[in-house]
Amino acid sequence: MQLTFKRPDNGDAAILFRCEDYVIVYKPYGIMSESPGMPDLISEMLDIDIKSVFTVHRLDTTTEGIMLYCLTQKAAAEFSALISTGGFQKTYTAFISADESLPESGRMEDYLFFDRHKNKSYISKKDRKGAKKAVLEYVLTGKFSYREDTVTMAKIKLESGRTHQIRVQFGSRKSPLIGDGKYGSRINYKKASLFSSAIEFERKGNINQYILEDCFEL
Repeated sequence: MQLTFKRPDNGDAAILFRCEDYVIVYKPYGIMSESPGMPDLISEMLDIDIKSVFTVHRLDTTTEGIMLYCLTQKAAAEFSALISTGGFQKTYTAFISADESLPESGRMEDYLFFDRHKNKSYISKKDRKGAKKAVLEYVLTGKFSYREDTVTMAKIKLESGRTHQIRVQFGSRKSPLIGDGKYGSRINYKKASLFSSAIEFERKGNINQYILEDCFEL
């Protein structure tokens, strides 16, 4: 099954699709993916107890786009297992300041260390305690102007889901997300520059794809 959705015109949180044990939602910029945030909004929109809304994957507060939340504990356990074994694929769209040295497409492999006190991830050596392997693939899909800067759009597929992974991996290659000063951007931009644009998984013998149309604007 493949379903394509449009970004809500007002940019507010919205239920895009519901089945018996999970929902597909749109998470806006500035809203947490955990409580108090999207689970609370979902419980209000569906008029159900918040204890019946289970978070199985996460987005940064500054990232917007498509997400899946489970409505039963059994489904939450099933999707958590899918995610841990790589059976839950996530695609992102990003606005970056691409350095001239960044290839048009490629694969990034690094070890990341997340400093909880600084709320920041760093590229680290493999043998550092707490370091985790981070892998993604990307392709640059177009360029356009924003004020006096050139912005590049990138499509990204994650093979792992580390904290701030996309932000630090592109930032470490002198190609930060625009407005992301924490990881090297010098562009003053206060809206989302990273979007969860698609999720895909196999369940009960069926391939399920949920896609957000390319309607991202600066």
